[in-house]
This record gives sequence, C-alpha cells and structure tokens, in this order.
Amino acid sequence: MKKCYSLYFILCSILSFSQESKLREYSYKAPHYYESINLLKDGTFKYYKKTEFLKEEIFGNWQLRNDTILVLDSSPQKSRLVVNESLKRGKKIVFHVKDSQGNPFNYYLYTVYNQKDTIIYKDQFEKTIIKNRPSAFYIISSEGQRSPVYDLKSKKSNFFDIRFERRRTFENEQWKFAGSKIIPLGLDGKYSNYQLK
Repeated sequence: MKKCYSLYFILCSILSFSQESKLREYSYKAPHYYESINLLKDGTFKYYKKTEFLKEEIFGNWQLRNDTILVLDSSPQKSRLVVNESLKRGKKIVFHVKDSQGNPFNYYLYTVYNQKDTIIYKDQFEKTIIKNRPSAFYIISSEGQRSPVYDLKSKKSNFFDIRFERRRTFENEQWKFAGSKIIPLGLDGKYSNYQLK
C-alpha cells in the first residue's frame, strides 16, 4: 500500500512539473501580425491576436494532454454554428446565413452529398438557393473562419436559417507543443506553418 502511495505521489509530481514548465506567454510576430497566448497557473489562458485591421482577445481554459497537446476552450463557450431547419413552400433549397449578431456577410457554402461529393458555392451573401438537397454542409467566412460540418436533421426541410459565429472561438481545439514552442491551429482547422515561441 505504501508503494502505491509513493508511486501516485511521484506520478502527480511529474505531471505537475510537466504542466508547470509550460506556464508562460508564447508569441509570434511578423509585419502587420501579432499572435500570443499566455498559459496561466490556474488553468486559464489569454489569447491575443492583432492584424492590420483586426484585434481580438479571447479568454478560456486550457489542459495539457500527453505532454504534447494543448487543449483550449473559450469561456464563455459559444456555439460556432446554430441552424434552424424548416419546411417552406417550393422545391428550392434555401440557406439564409447571418452572423451571430444577425448581420449578413460574405461566405463560401460547401454542400456535401451522400456520395461524399462536395459542391462549393463561392462568394455568397446572406442567401444561397440550390436545387439538390445535400446531406450536410459547412461554411467558411471571407476571413477564413470555418464552421463545423452540419448534418441535416430532417429529410423534409428545405429552409435553413443559419447563425454563424464569426469571432474566433476555441472548442476543444488542440494545438501542438514542439519542444518549447507551440504550433497553433489556423482558422481553417489546419496547423499553422509558424510557431509561437
């Protein structure tokens, strides 16, 4: 029993040291671009990004998995995509898209069909009308923010009222540790080609 407690204490100490060694601010700077994340001891983070035209600050919680994966969740948590399906008169399939504040914006609509084919409707604004009903869809805003894939719930719905959170949110987002650096995910869901040092 004594060995069990000793082993548990050693394991907890190693995990605690591992997590504490990651506590600090990581940043990346380029002309007209700055990005940073500050990992705090209480398990929270402060994310900051500044471009030539945009500034954003996000707070949330972080965890370390397997000593190499940084898991981020915004606080308060926001849904990136809210969809209300309904049946309206007519045979056309209508996507009515606005941001979470109710403002129209430019986007690409990716419709996914059962055969795993995807049709892209580029440079859309507020409303997209199509003829064939997809099995799923997702949206990419003009800023590059990608929504999760939405699987259609009803087989009869033909009108989709969509609210898309255009501000960055972290929802179980996994960044990689590479030694003492962090490789962040971009808005497109792919790892960036730069590192926060």
